[in-house]
Amino acid sequence: MILISVSCSPEKLGGIKNDNVKHDLISSEEFTDDVSQFQIVIAVTDIAIGENRFAFAIIGKTGPLILKEVHISLSPVTGTADGYNFDSTALFQAWPLGNSGVYVGKVNFDIPGEWIIRVEDTSPNPEFLGSAKFFVNKVSSTPAVGVKPTPLDNLTNADVKDINQITSALNPDPGLYKISVSEAMNSGIPTIITFASPSFCRTSTCGPQVEIISSLNRQFGDRLNIIHIEVYERTEIDDDGNYELKISSLLETWGLNSEPFTFMLDKKGTIVAKFEGFVTESELTEHIMELLDI
Repeated sequence: MILISVSCSPEKLGGIKNDNVKHDLISSEEFTDDVSQFQIVIAVTDIAIGENRFAFAIIGKTGPLILKEVHISLSPVTGTADGYNFDSTALFQAWPLGNSGVYVGKVNFDIPGEWIIRVEDTSPNPEFLGSAKFFVNKVSSTPAVGVKPTPLDNLTNADVKDINQITSALNPDPGLYKISVSEAMNSGIPTIITFASPSFCRTSTCGPQVEIISSLNRQFGDRLNIIHIEVYERTEIDDDGNYELKISSLLETWGLNSEPFTFMLDKKGTIVAKFEGFVTESELTEHIMELLDI
């Protein structure tokens, strides 16, 4: 028997206002300057001034639209009369389960407020696929790239009798729970940290995400600290094996509003990359190779 007690909703996590925190995936408000058979769904909540890993889905009447890449144009709402002021390409990243995934691109926002994204295919005669509004915050609700985050004293194997007390993974990898974030930040080697709840994730991507960092641990574990932090803290409530779950206070410490969420720190403990939502093994490996100068 499991009693689940969620102490705080995603909207209440973190001390910084984040106007994108409404749903697990933010359903966009349809922009009415064009007509499209698709809806653009913004898949990230932590959008702020500076460089962002921007992710979104394109949903049609029969399901997700899957293309190799799409062209994106972005502008503040107040600036659309003069045209879109940022153009780029977003590549499709498949999710591990089902026929789904998101488009991912690097976007640099220079001012806060309400923005618009317009999406087209990359054919010689581009087809308009849809547009959406979203909000860019002045500062990130999570630790920003380039800063040293607050050290976390997450529980490790040494702190518990049963590894299932600190993870909901069905087949947990002990190598992901051998060191705390505080210890890792002072270890002199880079660190990858993934916040995810394999058994309770609403998008079904958390289990595969933890499996990916477990795979990376087998490949790079001698040169990196790789840590999984469970989203829910487990508290035993009697001697019959019953327990309750509540959202870990560690998520609030780092201002997380969604999961999975992965951070990459250099050997000095400074964040060099972060990934809201599911991130593929190939994308993480690319960053690891740069970090280790391989």
